[in-house]
Amino acid sequence: MAGEASRKREGVTQACPLCHSQMEMGYVVAKMISWSDKKISNFSLRGLWSGEMIVSGDYPFPIKNMEGYRCRSCKLIIFKC
Repeated sequence: MAGEASRKREGVTQACPLCHSQMEMGYVVAKMISWSDKKISNFSLRGLWSGEMIVSGDYPFPIKNMEGYRCRSCKLIIFKC
């Protein structure tokens, strides 16, 4: 348990699954994240809402903080939603 707390303080928690560099623990902060099986154009707001809503803030707190891991080397971010 003490080792786990120490790793969290240092911010390094696991190896990146792509490049095997150390990942740092932090938070993904967002108002909304959606998922689509195809690209949505910048001009298609209707297309944005046709995707699956992965993260959405609740009134009166529109911002979500999701714990995750970031690899600075290959720019991968992993978080639970």
